[in-house]
Amino acid sequence: MSLSTDYIKRLMDYLEREQILCTGEKLLLAVSGGADSTAMLYFYHRLRFVLNVTLLAVHVNHQLRGESSNLDEQAVRQQCHKLNIPLIVRTIDLPGERDLENRARMARFEIFSHILESYRFDKILLAHHKWDLAETVLLNLFRGAGLSGMAGIKPKQGNVLHPLLCFKPEELKDMLVQQNISWREDESNLETKFTRNRIRHELIPLLEKDYNPQLRDKLAEEANILNQADRYISERALRRYKKICLDNSNQRIVLSLPDLLKAPDIEHFYILREAYRQVSGQQQDFFLANLREIQGILSAQGSKYVSLPHGTFAIKRYQELVFTASPEDVQTENSEALPIESERSRAVHMDYRFRFKYLRVLPQDHLDYQGFRAIIDADKIKSGFMIRSRRPGDRFMPLGMQSFKKVKDFFIDEKVAKYDRDLIPIFDDGEKIFWICGHRIDERVRYTETTSRYLMIEAVSLSKKPNRAANRKKRGYDEFDEL
Repeated sequence: MSLSTDYIKRLMDYLEREQILCTGEKLLLAVSGGADSTAMLYFYHRLRFVLNVTLLAVHVNHQLRGESSNLDEQAVRQQCHKLNIPLIVRTIDLPGERDLENRARMARFEIFSHILESYRFDKILLAHHKWDLAETVLLNLFRGAGLSGMAGIKPKQGNVLHPLLCFKPEELKDMLVQQNISWREDESNLETKFTRNRIRHELIPLLEKDYNPQLRDKLAEEANILNQADRYISERALRRYKKICLDNSNQRIVLSLPDLLKAPDIEHFYILREAYRQVSGQQQDFFLANLREIQGILSAQGSKYVSLPHGTFAIKRYQELVFTASPEDVQTENSEALPIESERSRAVHMDYRFRFKYLRVLPQDHLDYQGFRAIIDADKIKSGFMIRSRRPGDRFMPLGMQSFKKVKDFFIDEKVAKYDRDLIPIFDDGEKIFWICGHRIDERVRYTETTSRYLMIEAVSLSKKPNRAANRKKRGYDEFDEL
């Protein structure tokens, strides 16, 4: 049995074992011109009649290596012509050096997805091998990608297949040499300015030398075990996701927050990643850090949101967790100001219930009024005011100061988290901000010994259950007189 025949049998066994056989499907082969993708091209050339598949090769010229990039393209064209496989070439421009690896990957996948949809193909095949799998395990460990990331590159992830994970790179090159098939070497794979290359050429050799010569094999074995665990938990979590998803329309996912919090902690990552995927169309850029950000707003009081990659937002509102791609959703409740006329005694806005009282005398416990209760000189504000969220350029004169301060700087000094700032009610009489709810009144509306009329404002979060026993008053012991 020849080497290539033996490898093809191993490939078929792997495809069947991982349940990624694609008989009768239309397949896009991502071909860079390197040994790995050239081997994949040859394998599927041999298998296309056995599997009854339609093949289309796609090459992306990044133009990052000058003439070498053009020679890569030329080599792929020649190989596809020789094997009678149609080819599409796309050229892209990636200016700048910042985050080049990630931007190149995103650009490639955008091209693959567009061709997949335009030509009505079924799957995208990438030529990652066993050592790529081992490197990805370490890379994702450093990124904090959780169990799913530690499983490394998965044989099947949506419509993306990795059929060569059962091969070492040397095996693929040996097969190509036997078949007298040439390939291109990408010299940028040696540049240690890229994180993956540093892991490949510096970290792994060091670990193999000092700790375990079989490190790559062991990492690949662990990845396979973790992949099985990942699939098991993912299947359970996705069944729960379907039960707690209240709405799935117009790039907007709404999850029941109480039901989500009942789920085991280990399922949260999978449930939230699925909601993120449904909205953003991406999955690989949801990491453990994103999970922690979302968990941070779930445990906090009031409505809050976090920004996620690919223009996606997670918003906690009342008993719901909303994933959306629309920035307008973040501001919907906060952007409209609520007018408050002088005769109004109650209002609900921005996740708060407000109570207004005009008084003739100060309450005896007035010194305890702070945070979500404020007392001001009613004659120092205009008749009729509004409750709104912050706006660019907002400033006020914090109590105790004699100069103005930008609201943005005030929030920074108060250590208010970014995702909290748009959710804080601001009281504005048209001439000045006179109270930032939960934080500080304005110096210009403080009451003095000459004050004859007071306005007391109380704010209660709708998301936080009040301590009724502590707030209850006994009848007949009202400590102030209302106007």
